Amino acid sequence: MLVPDRQSDDATVRRLTQELDLMQLRLRTVREESESANEELRAANEELQSINEEYRSTSEELETSKEELQSINEELQTVNSELKLKLEAVSRAHSDLQNLMAATDIGTLFLDSDLRIKRYTDRITDSFSITLNDEGRPITDFAHQLEYEDLVKDAQIVLADLTPIQREVRSRGGRWYDVRIRPYRTVENKIDGVVLTIIDVTDWHQVNLTLQASEQLLQQKQHLVDLSRDPIFVWDFDGGLVEWNRGSEELYGFTRDEALGKRKEDLLHPTVPGSSFAQLKAKLLQDGSWAGEVWQKAKDGRDVIVETRLHLENFNNRRLVLESTHDVTASRAIERRLRLLLSELTHRVRNTLAVIQAIARHTLRNSQSKEDFVARFEGRLAALASAHTLLVGSDWKGADLAELARQQLAPYITDNPDRLRLQGEPILLPADLATPFGLILHELATNAAKYGSLSVLSGTVSVSWTTSRRNNERLFKLVWMEGGGPRPSKSKADGFGNTLINSVITGAHVEREFRPAGFVCTLEIALPEVADDGAVGGLH
Repeated sequence: MLVPDRQSDDATVRRLTQELDLMQLRLRTVREESESANEELRAANEELQSINEEYRSTSEELETSKEELQSINEELQTVNSELKLKLEAVSRAHSDLQNLMAATDIGTLFLDSDLRIKRYTDRITDSFSITLNDEGRPITDFAHQLEYEDLVKDAQIVLADLTPIQREVRSRGGRWYDVRIRPYRTVENKIDGVVLTIIDVTDWHQVNLTLQASEQLLQQKQHLVDLSRDPIFVWDFDGGLVEWNRGSEELYGFTRDEALGKRKEDLLHPTVPGSSFAQLKAKLLQDGSWAGEVWQKAKDGRDVIVETRLHLENFNNRRLVLESTHDVTASRAIERRLRLLLSELTHRVRNTLAVIQAIARHTLRNSQSKEDFVARFEGRLAALASAHTLLVGSDWKGADLAELARQQLAPYITDNPDRLRLQGEPILLPADLATPFGLILHELATNAAKYGSLSVLSGTVSVSWTTSRRNNERLFKLVWMEGGGPRPSKSKADGFGNTLINSVITGAHVEREFRPAGFVCTLEIALPEVADDGAVGGLH
C-alpha cells in the first residue's frame, strides 16, 4: 500500500523540514552569538592589549621607582653615616662641655624662662647651696652668700629687655665677685632663660684698689709737678720730650704743645761749660745720673743758665730722662756783677784814696790854719761822699748829673734855690767820672761862694751840658757860667780848684773864661760806652 508510505514520507519531510528550519534558526542564532562573542573577544583582546601596555608602563615605573628607592637608600645610608658622625661630635661636645663645666673656675648657673635651675657648674655652689636633685626648682627657693638683693629682679629685667647686666658685688665672707646676667639663646636664636656667671675678682679688686690709689697718688704728684714753678720735664734719651710742666713753660717760653715731641737739643740747644751735650749724655748713660750747670736757649733767644739734675730710667723698654732744673741766670749775673763791682770798688777806692791824698796835700799846703784845713778838707770829703751816695743809690750804674749838681750847690743857695739853673738832657755819669765831677762842682761852687756870683745875693750859676758824636766817640760838654756877681779876677781863680780841674780827669779839655759878666768854665771829655749787661761802666 503505497499511500500510507507517502504520507509517512511527507510527514517525515515536513518534520525534517521543520527540524532543518529549526536548525537553521539555531545556526543563525549560534552564528549571531558567535559573531557577538567574537566581537566581545576582539574587545577583550584590545582591553588585554591595553592592560598589557599599562602593565609594561607600570613595570617601567616600578623599575624607575626601584632605582629611586636604591638612590634614596644610598642617600639614607650617607645621611645615617653623617648623623652617626654628628652624634659622635655631639657626644664629644657634650663630654667636653661636662668636663669644661667641671674644670672651670667660673660659677655658671643656667635658668629657664621661669627662673628654674637647668644646669650649673660646681663653682656656683660656693655662692648657692645647690645639689643635683635641685634641678628644676626655682632659684627663688635658695638663699645665697652674695650681698645682692636684686639678683632675681635683675634676671627678670634681662628676660624682659634682653640686655645683659653686670654687677660687682661683695659676699658675706668679704670676697668680691663679678656677677653677669645674660639672656640664654638657643640655636634657633630663641630666648630660653638666662645665664648667671659669678667670677671671683677679689685679687683683681684688691689690685685695682691699689692701682687706683697709685694712680691717684701719681696724679697728685703730676699735679704738683704741673703746678711747680721749678722747671721739670721728661725727655726720651733716644727721642723727644714727653713731659713739660708749667715751670718749664714759664722759664723757657715754650708751651706744652710746642715742646712735646721735640728733641731737647733741637728745642733748647743745651751747651755744657767745659764739655758738650754729647759727652753729658754718654756720662748719663754710664752713671744713670748727672748734675751740673747747663746753658740753654729760651724761645725768645735769651741764654738761660740752669743747675740741672738728670736721672735716667727704663720704662717699658724706653730710656727716659727726668730733668729738674733751677734757674740761676740771675744769680750768675749777680755773681758776675758782684765780681765786677768788687773790682770796680777796689779800683775806685784806690783812686778815691789817691784823690783824698791829693786833696789832703793841696788843702794842707793852701790852708792858713788848722781850722781852715779842717773846714776845707771836710767840705771836699763831703763832696766825695755825696757823689758816692748817688752811686750807691744807683747800684754803681752811674750818678745823675743834675742831682749831683743840686747836691753840691745846695749849701750855697739855701736862701734862693732859683739862683741855680740846670739845663741839659738826663745823663748818668759813669762811676769813674761821678766822683771827680762831684769834686769839680764842689770846688767851682766854693770858688763862686768866695769870689764869684754866689758871694752876693743877686748872683746866679747856670750849669748846662750836651752830648754829641765825633769820630765814633760820645763827647760830653759841660759849661759852668756865673752871672750877677763881682767881676772875676784871674789871680783869685788860680787856686786848688783850678789845679783839680786840670789834673783830676785825665783826657779832659778845659777852658776858663773871665768875662765881665762872670766866670765861665767849659769842660769837654769823651764818655765811655754803656755796657750791654748793665754793669758799672767806667775808665780804668
